[in-house]
Amino acid sequence: MSQSKVDPSPPSWPDDRFEIEAVAVHDLTRAAAFEHLRAAMDQGRQVALGFCNANMLLKALCSASYAGTLKNLVLLSDGVGLDLCSLLFRGRFFRENLNGTDFVPALLGGDARERTVFLLGARPGVAEAAARNLALRYPQHRVVGTRHGYFAPADTDAVIAEINAAAPDILLVALGNPDQETFIAEHAHRIDARLLMGVGALIDYTAGIAVRAPAPVRLLRLEWLYRLMREPRRLGRRYTVEAALFLGMIVRLRLATLVRARRADALSAP
Repeated sequence: MSQSKVDPSPPSWPDDRFEIEAVAVHDLTRAAAFEHLRAAMDQGRQVALGFCNANMLLKALCSASYAGTLKNLVLLSDGVGLDLCSLLFRGRFFRENLNGTDFVPALLGGDARERTVFLLGARPGVAEAAARNLALRYPQHRVVGTRHGYFAPADTDAVIAEINAAAPDILLVALGNPDQETFIAEHAHRIDARLLMGVGALIDYTAGIAVRAPAPVRLLRLEWLYRLMREPRRLGRRYTVEAALFLGMIVRLRLATLVRARRADALSAP
C-alpha cells in the first residue's frame, strides 16, 4: 500500500492503564488493540508500540532515561511479571497477555487489507529469511524491505532513508531492548511508517533460526522457563537474578505506596 507522509498526531486510546512510577501500560484485549491499530493505519496516523515485559519494566524503574523513552510509546502488557505487578497494585491481572511474538502474527493474519512491512533487525541474512516466510504465511501483505540490525550509529540516517524509500505501513524493529524502543522513540518522527513496533526475537522466530516453546508450555505461561533451559548462558541472569530484583522492587514500591496512603489518611483524619 503506497502512502504519503503519515500524521504523527497520536490516535486516542482507552484510558484504562496500569501506571507504576513513570511507566504506563495499556490494559486492552487483543481484539481492542487490533481495532485501534488498524484504524490508525487506515487513517494515516502513526503509532509507536512496545510490548512491556518484566525485563523492560525493571530497566525503566532503574533508569529515568529509559522510562522517559517509553513515554513515547504505547505499551502493551507482555508476560507473567507484568500480570503479577498488576495484581499486586490493582488486585487483578491484565485483560490479556499481549506478547509481541504472538501479537504481530495474529495482527497480520487477521487483516484482510494489504499492508506493507519492513523488517529491521537480527543478524545479516535473517531478516531476508523471515521476509520469505512472511510472504508464504500472509500472501495478502508485502514485505517491501529488510535491513539487519548490526549498524553503527553513524549509519542511522542511511537506515532511515532506506525505510522511508520503501514507505511501509508497518515497521518491525528487532534490536532487543532497550535499543529497539530507543530507536523507535528517537526516530519515529523521521520515519514514514504508520505502525512501528519493537518486536524482540520475532524476526529470528519467523526466520526459523529460533524455536518457540511448545503450545502447552506457552499456555501455562512457562515460555520463559523453556527459553532459560535452551539458552542458560545468555538468559540465566535475566530469568534468575534480574527476575528476583524485579519482584523485590515492585514489592518495595507497593509497600511504599501503602505507607504513603496510610500517612495521608492519618493527616486527613479529624
